[in-house]
Amino acid sequence: MAPDVRRIVILGPTAAGKSEIALQLAPRLGVEIVGADSRQVYRGLEIGTAAPSPRDRAIAPHHLASFLDPSEVYSAGRYAREARAAIREIETRGRVALIVGGSGLYLRALLDGLFEGPERDEVIRSALQTRIEKEGLESLRQELGRADPTALAMILPGDSVRVIRALEVHALTGRPISELRRERRREPVAATRFGIRWPRKLLANRIEARIRDQLADGFLDQARALAESRLPERAPARHTLGYRELLAHLGGAMSLEAAVSLIALRTRQLAKRQETWFRKVELVEWFDLESPDQFPAVANAIASRFEP
Repeated sequence: MAPDVRRIVILGPTAAGKSEIALQLAPRLGVEIVGADSRQVYRGLEIGTAAPSPRDRAIAPHHLASFLDPSEVYSAGRYAREARAAIREIETRGRVALIVGGSGLYLRALLDGLFEGPERDEVIRSALQTRIEKEGLESLRQELGRADPTALAMILPGDSVRVIRALEVHALTGRPISELRRERRREPVAATRFGIRWPRKLLANRIEARIRDQLADGFLDQARALAESRLPERAPARHTLGYRELLAHLGGAMSLEAAVSLIALRTRQLAKRQETWFRKVELVEWFDLESPDQFPAVANAIASRFEP
């Protein structure tokens, strides 16, 4: 029996094959794909972020991908608002919204609701960023631990963006962001959730193969164009995984071989963090894969849940 709500989520770590499976679903269910990736939103980073290609877009319409200027900061709160709007538009047309991605925070913001908080205060944020540059991130992490240990426990080491946001909200409201989140969550978005998993070694092989393909497709040229642009040093694009390492290579800091090895390492580390995050997500039906030959069977299993 088809679910009451014809919305689908496919989640999982980077390079798991989520997009391939989604594209196989598209002609069967009449879906439009809503991205849930914090870096695929930027224009000019399509190769390194594995954003939808023109071929992908010819198979199914895509939303919230390659639409944002690479200098612009994007947030989970804004993503949730814009993804909800995209889903409403898709369903108004009588089509199925298929949310695809590996950004756990973006998915949580959309599906479970997320406290959006007060507007950004650039004076506070600039002061906090200056402190990080002078004192180091650990100093601000310790300050957040005193003000809001619950929030700190949910922030990965090295994540300066969320440390700054938590301290900013505390400065603006006088209250912990974790407490405000509990009080002011938006209504959740109902959807049927499917997850893709791989044995870690096989996923590492897929990651390395994808990086090789990206380089063959012009990854380095795209990074060179980014280096030649006038983007500010703090622009998100410059700190995106893959581009950050290639920019270091182009700046003479390391060889191309070393940059590629570092991209592979950091992508494996990202995949591990994503797996840890997704283990906590409820109501997910998981598919454990060992070969891309299984993609059609996964697509068939998902489609059968929604077909009459």
